Amino acid sequence: AEERIQARRQARAEAREMRMKEIERQQKEEEEKLKATSQGTDSVKSLSSYSGSRRGSNDSTGSDVSSKDSNDPKDQVRKFKNQLRELEDKYKAAMLTNAQLDNVKTSNIFQLELLKEQLEEQAEAMLEVQREYRDKNREFDLLKRDFESMKLDHEGLKMQIDLKDKLLKESGLMIVQSNEGEFSLKKCSDLSNLTVTDIGTAIISEEAAELLKRAGDGTLDDKLKRILAERKSLQEEINTLTAQLGEEKSKTKDSKSTAPQNAMNGPEMQLYEIQREASKQVHEYKLKLQKAEQEITNLDGTVNRLETQVKRFKYDAEEAEKLEEELKSDRRRLQRELRECQNQIEELQNQNKHLNKRLEKIRQSRSALGVAS
Repeated sequence: AEERIQARRQARAEAREMRMKEIERQQKEEEEKLKATSQGTDSVKSLSSYSGSRRGSNDSTGSDVSSKDSNDPKDQVRKFKNQLRELEDKYKAAMLTNAQLDNVKTSNIFQLELLKEQLEEQAEAMLEVQREYRDKNREFDLLKRDFESMKLDHEGLKMQIDLKDKLLKESGLMIVQSNEGEFSLKKCSDLSNLTVTDIGTAIISEEAAELLKRAGDGTLDDKLKRILAERKSLQEEINTLTAQLGEEKSKTKDSKSTAPQNAMNGPEMQLYEIQREASKQVHEYKLKLQKAEQEITNLDGTVNRLETQVKRFKYDAEEAEKLEEELKSDRRRLQRELRECQNQIEELQNQNKHLNKRLEKIRQSRSALGVAS
């Protein structure tokens, strides 16, 4: 489209140059004609003055004859010639005026064509600006919709980050940065200063959820404390039972060495029962200890998953903030371009009005010249 517009403008410029040359040629021809007619009128005037002087001399010498022959046909012919000469002078003056008016008409027509071409160019430029304005407006609408969707995503990510912070606060954990710049979750040393809010939500596995359900009510940190206390009590109970078992074994050895063979049936049976009960309890406590260790392992895995989610949420939040800044800058740029396009459209409209006024004036002057001619 730009190439076509450029070619059209070039063709108009060439046509304008050709018309200028033609107008200059016509003006030169008119000037030559005016010079020739002016020379002819000068010669006619000189001849008429010469003939008038001769007529004056003849009239002075033959005044008696003219007074006598006033009704002579020669006098009438002379009068007709004078009238004819006057009419010829008037005709030449009218021809000069007509030629001048024709030149003015030609120049006005040329200016009218120039104004028409300028008006067409301004109209084409205004259409191009309007098309660019529509494209920019459409692009602005698309960016605005993208910005709204990104804003909603940003709000969702912000809510997730707030939820993550609450979960970390509930768990009694905090994000620390190592010397290498890596982030990790660490247990808070002082839990008394933390204000824990029970939101009843956590990201854990099914086994860890079942274990926390059996641990009772409370926050995640309280449940972990309860599980660790239970593990510690079980370990202490296992130690006491192991000590009791050792004592019972030593007692049985002593009783076997001191008591007679026939009197050991009763105490041996009791010791056997005690050993069996103790081994049973030890086995149960070992199973509970294994389950507690497994639950602690699951909770460690949950903490690791929470750590990765925190990193991902933080990265998503940073990307969303960057994208929001970019969209804001694009929005400001598009608004600035929109204002510039609107200013250009207003200027083109003003130029169009001005050209229409000039065109109307030229039409009025042309119509006035046509009426005068």
